[in-house]
Amino acid sequence: MHKAGVPIVAGTDGTGMELVRELELYVQAGFTNEEALASATIATAHLVGADQHTGSIKVGKVADLVLVDGNPATNIGDLRHTDVVMMDGKLMDANALRSEGGISKRPAWEE
Repeated sequence: MHKAGVPIVAGTDGTGMELVRELELYVQAGFTNEEALASATIATAHLVGADQHTGSIKVGKVADLVLVDGNPATNIGDLRHTDVVMMDGKLMDANALRSEGGISKRPAWEE
């Protein structure tokens, strides 16, 4: 994603938990939800030259996916409501992953 000619990509200095907050801040700063999502997917892949095989959902591309309870295109914070993660073709329960990471419940941002 480009704002004022400067490429902006999300997730370059944190992990999954910080990433959702970063995308929320982008939206607060004026990005559309779609632009914020693109900054964490296709824009990042493009920046590192990997957009021909990852960064978007298309036949022949590698894709790690999340299934969320909600609609991040409407509410970017719904990414916190991840139920299932698919990585390397394996389905994983997001609650089990959070538990293994020492998190007892879905994260919520309190302002």
